[in-house]
Amino acid sequence: MGCNHGTVGTDQSEDKEPLVSPIIEVWLTGTMPSITELMAAAKRVMGVVALGPEAAQAAADHLEVAALHARTWHSDHPCPDPAIGDEFTAGFAAFTALADECAVAAKSIPGYRSHALDESA
Repeated sequence: MGCNHGTVGTDQSEDKEPLVSPIIEVWLTGTMPSITELMAAAKRVMGVVALGPEAAQAAADHLEVAALHARTWHSDHPCPDPAIGDEFTAGFAAFTALADECAVAAKSIPGYRSHALDESA
């Protein structure tokens, strides 16, 4: 008898195969730094617009960099299961889109100042 996610049932480790193959498990473990970075960056985005344009743009930049790191890792370490790999690709694209939306929101805040590159132009 075992407890799994708040439910009680029989111990599945004796009779059934693991839910994830060892190769996929190793790959998923390798993704954890990227996922952790993405989740931290996404958490930073929450409510940042209220803090002003600089904070919103900084959060957008941070999220964009985290998504780039994740995509780079994924490109260098393709998932052994194409279906799982496609899900991760879609997730990374969603984080990039969120970064773009945050950058647009920053520009719509009164008092928006563009990056130093724009200022020097």
